[in-house]
Amino acid sequence: MILPRLRTFFPVAAITIVPTALGAETSTFAAIAEECPVSDVEYRVLSSVAVRNTLFGAANGVYPLGAGLLTLRFDKDDVHLMSYEISNHLSVKASVALLSMTVVTTSHTTTASDACSGSAHGTLHNGVLEWVSGVAGYHSDGSQECTGSMCGKFGAPPSAATPYHDTPVALRFNPFHLSDDRSTFTMDYVLVSKSNSPRQTTYMALSGRRVRQTCAPSAPCGHPHAQ
Repeated sequence: MILPRLRTFFPVAAITIVPTALGAETSTFAAIAEECPVSDVEYRVLSSVAVRNTLFGAANGVYPLGAGLLTLRFDKDDVHLMSYEISNHLSVKASVALLSMTVVTTSHTTTASDACSGSAHGTLHNGVLEWVSGVAGYHSDGSQECTGSMCGKFGAPPSAATPYHDTPVALRFNPFHLSDDRSTFTMDYVLVSKSNSPRQTTYMALSGRRVRQTCAPSAPCGHPHAQ
């Protein structure tokens, strides 16, 4: 199965940079990186999903999913995912013969919170962040509503609002590809869920742009920082 390659998909209105302040902003981030042996970098994140394996392929496609924030802790080439929060709104339409439906899922996605190690661990080499662990505690909670004549048929959800809970058994992010100054990153599509109602397999892609960078504790949880 070939998924579309991710393109950086920040719409013009999503990120506003004042041209006169750009040099100062870049200098500030560079100064923090220079002064801090360990730094926390917060990224504004946009996500999209590729939906596959739906009934008769009726809802297959690529859809915008949500937006939020994540924080990466950089300790030289050692990287931890310290926080991840995304608000999602996914609307999928499908039609088969004379039947049709629209399924709207509204949810909030978070990961485990651990002040020491975050929810995932990876290593950075030549601008590529390879994750060596899964994402602990990754889960989405919210509601799902189906409208239309296909609801309740062929594995589609019922014609009503129902609670939505999705917790992948094991999720490991695909590599993050960072820009040279670590101000942006992209992640290609990774399998995040497979369900029977509605019947679909969902892959997610991410892109991020740095919004904040701060010094982090150089000796978290009582472990001395290697000099």
